[in-house]
Amino acid sequence: MKTNRRNFIKGISSLGLYSLSYPLLSSCISNKDVLTAKITGIEFFQYNINIPRYFSFGTWLNRQHIFMKISAGDYYGWSEIPASRNNPDIDLSPWVNYVKQFKGLSIVEAQKLLQSQQVKGSKTSFKHLELMDMGLLDLAGRLQNKPSIELLGLHKKEAVPGLYCILHKDEEKVREEAQKSVKQNLGHHMKFKMYGDVEVDLKLLRIIREVLGEDAVVISDVNKGYKKWKSLEELAEILNTFRENGLNAIEDPAPLTTEQWIALQNMTGDLDLIPDAPMRPAWNGVNKLQKGMGRIINLHPSTMGSFSHTALFANKVEDIGAKVMIGDDSLVGPACTAWQQIAIGAGATWVEAIEKEEDSKEYVECVLKSSTTKRSDGYYKMDSKPGFGLELDEKRLRTICSHFIEV
Repeated sequence: MKTNRRNFIKGISSLGLYSLSYPLLSSCISNKDVLTAKITGIEFFQYNINIPRYFSFGTWLNRQHIFMKISAGDYYGWSEIPASRNNPDIDLSPWVNYVKQFKGLSIVEAQKLLQSQQVKGSKTSFKHLELMDMGLLDLAGRLQNKPSIELLGLHKKEAVPGLYCILHKDEEKVREEAQKSVKQNLGHHMKFKMYGDVEVDLKLLRIIREVLGEDAVVISDVNKGYKKWKSLEELAEILNTFRENGLNAIEDPAPLTTEQWIALQNMTGDLDLIPDAPMRPAWNGVNKLQKGMGRIINLHPSTMGSFSHTALFANKVEDIGAKVMIGDDSLVGPACTAWQQIAIGAGATWVEAIEKEEDSKEYVECVLKSSTTKRSDGYYKMDSKPGFGLELDEKRLRTICSHFIEV
C-alpha cells in the first residue's frame, strides 16, 4: 500500500500538484487486501439515442453511448461514456481494445496502470480514461463497502439543484423547452446555448426570462462564440447587456487568456463568468486556475480525464473562494448518478449531468436502485451506498441496447 501511494504522490508531484495544500486522494488504492481481487469481466452495452441536440457548433442527429460493467467476481462497477455521434454504425473495437488491457489485473494494478496514463501529454483520450476510471472507482467502493465519493475525499451531503439545458436556436422551440423545464420542476436553474450573435442571443434570453420569471438562475454557454470584439471593454459591454436583461452567468463567452478572464470578471459586475474549456483536463486545470478567473468553474464530464484530479480540482476551487458546477456531455445513463454524487460531495452550485426525460427513458426503466434521486423541487439528493450504488435490470438493459459485447 505504501509503495502504491508513493507512486501516486510522485505522479501528482510531476504535474506540479504536490505543492498544493490539499489532502492527497487515495482513490481506488486505499485498501490493498480487498483490492487485490482481479478483474474477471468487462461488458459493453451500446445505448442509442435518436433525439437531435442542437449546439452552436452543429447538430447531433443521434448518439451512441457505451455503458460498461466491470466485474471482480461477484462485485461490479458501472460507467458510461458517449462513444460517438451521427455514427449509428460505430465500430466499438477501439474501445474494446483499450479496456482489454485491464482484464485480469487486480484493482490495484489496474488503478496504477490507469494513473500512468492520466498525465500531461498522455496520448490516451480523456473519454477512454474516464470510462475506465468511473468503473474502477465504482468497483473499488463496492469492494471496500464505501461510497466512491468518500474514496475521493468529497464529504458534503446537501442536495444540489438540477440544471435544465436548452439546445435550440428556434425561438418557439426555446419557449417550449423552457415550459418543459417548469413542468419537470427544473425551471429554477436553466442553461441555454448562445450563438455569438447579440440580437439572436438577447431574444432567446428574453424568452427564457418571460417563461421562468425573475427568480430563476439563468446561465448561457457561448462555446467561445464572441470573437469579433476589438477590446475587452467592447466584450464587457456585450456581456453587461445580457446581465441587464437577466443573465446570471455565462460560460466560455470568448477565447480568453487567464489575465483576460480575471480582467473581464472585474468588468461585469454580478454576472458570473464560468471557465470551461481552459480547465480541461483536470490535471491542467488545477494548475491553471487562478483566483478571480471567473466565479464558477465547470468540471465537465468526458474532459476531466481523472476523477482523483477532479476532486483535487474541486478542493482548489473552494479554496480560492469560487464555486464548482458539474457540466454534462449529454449523459443519459450510469454516469448521471456518478456525477450527481460528485456534485453533491463537492458542494456544487448545480449539476447539469442529469437523466433526461426523453433521452434516458428506456434506461431509467432498467434502474432498480440508485444512490441519487430527484426530489419534487428538482434538487438531487443522495442516499449513500457502496461505490456509486447503481443496480440495473441487466436482462432488460440488453433488450433495449443495440449491441452487447463481452470483452
